[in-house]
Amino acid sequence: MKINSINEITQAIKNFDIAALKELLDDNKPYQDVPKSLFLEKLEKKFNQARRDDCHSFDDVFFGICESCNKGCEGMTFLSNSGYYLDLFIESQDGEFADDIYVCNKLTNFTDLEKSIDLGFSFRKDEYYNFKPTSKYLIIKKEYNELLNQISEIEKPIKVDKLLNWYYNNFNYLSETINGFGPFECFDYNLYNDAYSLVCKVERVFEITQVKEQAIESLVDYHNCSTERERLIWFFKNQENLYGSIYFEFSENWKTDSIIFYEQEQVELELDITGYEYVIDYFLILDNLYDELIEKYKPIPVHFEDSKNGSIECSLENYLRLHNKYIDVVKKYGRKGY
Repeated sequence: MKINSINEITQAIKNFDIAALKELLDDNKPYQDVPKSLFLEKLEKKFNQARRDDCHSFDDVFFGICESCNKGCEGMTFLSNSGYYLDLFIESQDGEFADDIYVCNKLTNFTDLEKSIDLGFSFRKDEYYNFKPTSKYLIIKKEYNELLNQISEIEKPIKVDKLLNWYYNNFNYLSETINGFGPFECFDYNLYNDAYSLVCKVERVFEITQVKEQAIESLVDYHNCSTERERLIWFFKNQENLYGSIYFEFSENWKTDSIIFYEQEQVELELDITGYEYVIDYFLILDNLYDELIEKYKPIPVHFEDSKNGSIECSLENYLRLHNKYIDVVKKYGRKGY
């Protein structure tokens, strides 16, 4: 078998044949800037995605011109009759053997094609074959691993303020650096993406401490509301804190023992919220009011019949418009664009 033969590689991709590709591709070469094993692992996941929809191979191969990373060069579209497609550029010096293979993100075909479900994929920078971590990367990796290990061993229950002090005393660099990157820059690296996710989950707990003054004022305002209209205005004024209770679990006697549970993937905490019970009350009232209003003003069959495509955007503002209720309140206090 000829290693890296373009014709045989093309046929193997067309047939979703990972076993053949393992034989055809060079173990010592990177593909799409990552090791061969990782490239084929990602490709196989995409093939399996199509197989779940009863697509087990591509039906044809079409050519086109790359307008992005290899502008002006010829690429190819592997296309199934069901619309699954994969745009690839196979790099070759002699036109017979492949030196590299990677997904083409902007391929213009020579003929119009029915391309509907893209099986393309990409990799993050710390998956690259020649990736060399910086000192910052290594520090973040160390702190991320320490946080991941220590958060699972934290004392139970732990007071919210104690947890906050422990976190920022030990992982302030991780927090400041990751939050400084933001989600889009973090997405370029597996480590940064994982660290961002973990930091967000831990710091989500500290919202309890950040809204305590607003919670006091808002609770007083809520208990002064006597009509649905007033409660709706109150909701819109506090909507930024909607879903404040979403990751908490409550026992029947949480209001007397002040113990609640916080659970997200990787983070499970038993929290002593002594001194912050009213904040949780605020979150619960806000979330329950939203559920009550959404249920009361949910669309009825005639609304779906009158919609252009049979679907309706899910938002309280939109639901109220459908029922022609509190339109002035929606205009004045509702979220813009909803």
